[in-house]
Amino acid sequence: MSDQIISIAMIEEKARRAFNRGAGRDEHGFNWHSPAIEAWQAEWDRCALAWHAATQLQAQVAKVSPP
Repeated sequence: MSDQIISIAMIEEKARRAFNRGAGRDEHGFNWHSPAIEAWQAEWDRCALAWHAATQLQAQVAKVSPP
């Protein structure tokens, strides 16, 4: 019984919304054995990487003082 109840796209959307509201990587609410956890955490990780890349770029821009 490994049929998915919701699509991977929906799982990824839920992970993005959770990341944006500040939920942690393991705050998915799935049963511990759910195959959806892998998709959730992969999308959460992508969000975290994008956020860190954007904030790092902002930090570099902030260090440059105007002439």
